[in-house]
Amino acid sequence: MPNIKSAEKRVSVSATKKLQNQMIRSQMQTAVRKFNAAIAEGDVETAKRLLPVASSKIDNAAVKNVIHKNAANRKKAQIAKALSQLERGIVVVKVDAKTLKQAEQKAAAQRKAEEAEAIKAQRNEAKKAKEAAKAPASKKSSSKVSAPKAPKEKSDAPKKRSSKKPKDDTTSGDGDGEVK
Repeated sequence: MPNIKSAEKRVSVSATKKLQNQMIRSQMQTAVRKFNAAIAEGDVETAKRLLPVASSKIDNAAVKNVIHKNAANRKKAQIAKALSQLERGIVVVKVDAKTLKQAEQKAAAQRKAEEAEAIKAQRNEAKKAKEAAKAPASKKSSSKVSAPKAPKEKSDAPKKRSSKKPKDDTTSGDGDGEVK
């Protein structure tokens, strides 16, 4: 943290200038991106309309010392060359690094999804093959098990309980075992 009043002001001013420079750089990059998108689509009319706009933003950034004047001239030459090639019928695909990286990530994600789907299909096939191998074996064993067993013959007579003694008419219920 600055201790001196002038140093504090310098920090504040440099932060403000940084935001202004970012704004100018962003406007320039957006104009160039729109121009490159028109080139990539092969739209000559839109590219012709966007060329002066992009050149103006690039010049504006160079005048305000956001980029060096030679860098500005190089950028303007690149976009003018791209438009010239498009007009002559040369296929030009102008893609910035951000768009290229996004396309690579999308392609990688799609490949990964396809691989996962292939693995899943392979597992399902293996599972079906395993079940198919089990099915005939279980049918053979089930045919042995499902052979009807001869049912046990049941008698019509009621079962006797062995825990209770049968009642005799000769004995009395007082428990002394005398016969009447």
